Amino acid sequence: MHGDSRLIEPAHMVVLTGGPCSGKTSSMAYLTERLSDYGYMVFNIPETATMITNSGIDRRKMDRPKQVLLYEEAILDLQLACEEMYLRAVTQIFPGRKKILLLDRGVMDIKAFMSPEEFSKILRRKGLKEMTLRDRYLGVVHLVTAADGAREHYTRANNGARIESPDEAARIDAQIRESWLGHPRFKIVDSRDDFQQKVRQTFSAIAQIIGIPEPMETRERYLVERVLSSALPAHQVMEIEQVYLRSKNPDEVIRIKKRSQDCSFLYFLSRIRKSAPGEEELITEQQYVNLIKQVKPGTEPLTKERICFLWNGQHLELDRYKGRHEGLLLLNVERFRSRGDKHARELPPFIIVKQRIDDSPRYSDHSLSSKTRKKVVASSSRSDGEGSSNFHNG
Repeated sequence: MHGDSRLIEPAHMVVLTGGPCSGKTSSMAYLTERLSDYGYMVFNIPETATMITNSGIDRRKMDRPKQVLLYEEAILDLQLACEEMYLRAVTQIFPGRKKILLLDRGVMDIKAFMSPEEFSKILRRKGLKEMTLRDRYLGVVHLVTAADGAREHYTRANNGARIESPDEAARIDAQIRESWLGHPRFKIVDSRDDFQQKVRQTFSAIAQIIGIPEPMETRERYLVERVLSSALPAHQVMEIEQVYLRSKNPDEVIRIKKRSQDCSFLYFLSRIRKSAPGEEELITEQQYVNLIKQVKPGTEPLTKERICFLWNGQHLELDRYKGRHEGLLLLNVERFRSRGDKHARELPPFIIVKQRIDDSPRYSDHSLSSKTRKKVVASSSRSDGEGSSNFHNG
């Protein structure tokens, strides 16, 4: 926990990812200028795979699967080394300045180019955890390839390392999206004919991630009656524990959060204010243990399972609550206001929604953590042959 007197400003890492010809490199100049307008020093970190390829280690010369795996492993090693070097350098050289590292791809992109088993094998050999790698970044913005939605603009002319056909690019784009599932700040910017609009939406996504008051999305929240779990597409599941703390400021909500997946744990401290953008920072396990002693009177830890998945190009989060609110299901959807595709705005058919709740105080996590709040569920009497559960297998 810190006050306004902190002398060292952290360097935030934000990943720009997406399939081939998605506009990552082309948008860097605009993003750098706009972020600079808000007082940020911006450091553009080039794509590691392109650096390796341009140095002569060319994937097009590889004809055996083992060669490709070693190539991807080299990208992972160099990616992590470059990130750590840049973080250390900019923090030491510019300690008092606001800093953001814009990365052309992150380590989880590598997962899209191999099987899950091969990726897990590499991580085990290096003593790394997937959740720790994925969530090391403050945010991830996925720019959908032009091959998916604006195929006439797909080209290989502006990148000598690009070898994919439009169909291959669209397939890789989908695999990359799945690789980042589960990140707490994962944004998707769809492809369109107006590239400048795409770039502006990319800036709006980054602005929301780092706390710049830039209008970007509509936030939709739904009370879910039941879910056909067997129809869920590829997804990631996280366990979340949230604890609200005492605050001297009545207009400020302080919350600590633990996210866990596959025996990996990350801890966060958030400050939520009525008149300013919220702040969130990583903290250590020991800090979490110490802070939990300052639990806000009248509240209790709130636990839930978060299921992250993709539907019609959108990133959706389904929260299944545990403990006193066992059975409560809430669906969270974020959309760009300018997105005009009516089909893309449809909710998944395997999720039966009871009502839209958006900013309803009744269903806020802060309210649900209150010990005086009665159990809240979408349907307390429905069984459908599954007891009192509203999460069905088929």
